[in-house]
Amino acid sequence: MATSDRARFEALVIPELDTLHAVALRLTRNAAEADDLVQEACVRAFRFWKSFRPGTSVRAWLVTIV
Repeated sequence: MATSDRARFEALVIPELDTLHAVALRLTRNAAEADDLVQEACVRAFRFWKSFRPGTSVRAWLVTIV
């Protein structure tokens, strides 16, 4: 992944981390498991960043991954 792609990924994903954690916490009902789930989701999102379609909701895409 190019540096500009990584910067774009970080710029779009980092602001969504609280939302992702809230979703994960509702799913797991355990803070540690929610942390792990968010970490795994971020790794997957990074790996498949090229499949994200610009102009669509990054939040919806990330929540789907969670």
